Amino acid sequence: MARFTLETRNGELVEVAGKDGVTLLKAIRRAGIEEVVAQCGGGCACATCHVLVTPPPGVRLPPPGPGENRMLATSSHRTLASRLACQLKLEPAWEGMHVVIAPDDGGDF
Repeated sequence: MARFTLETRNGELVEVAGKDGVTLLKAIRRAGIEEVVAQCGGGCACATCHVLVTPPPGVRLPPPGPGENRMLATSSHRTLASRLACQLKLEPAWEGMHVVIAPDDGGDF
C-alpha cells in the first residue's frame, strides 16, 4: 500500500492511501476527493483527471503512453510533471509522492 500527499486546488493537503496496482484516480476517489472530474470515467479519453506528480527522491515514474500524451496535449496547464490520474497505478516505491490536482481547463475535451 502506498501513501501519498494530495494537494487540492485550494491548497488543502490530504493524505491518501491506495492499494498497489490501483490507479491514482481510484485512490483519490476512495479518499472522498471529488475535485478530480474524470469525465470519461477513467478511460484515458479526456484530461479532466490531470494531476502534477512529484515522485519521491530517486524514483522515476513510467513514461506516459501515446494516448495519455494525446490527452495531456489538450491541457493548457501541461508541465513535465503532468500525468492523468487514471493512467498511473500505485506502486510501493511511490510512498511519499506529492500529487497536485492541476488547474481546471474548463472541461472542453
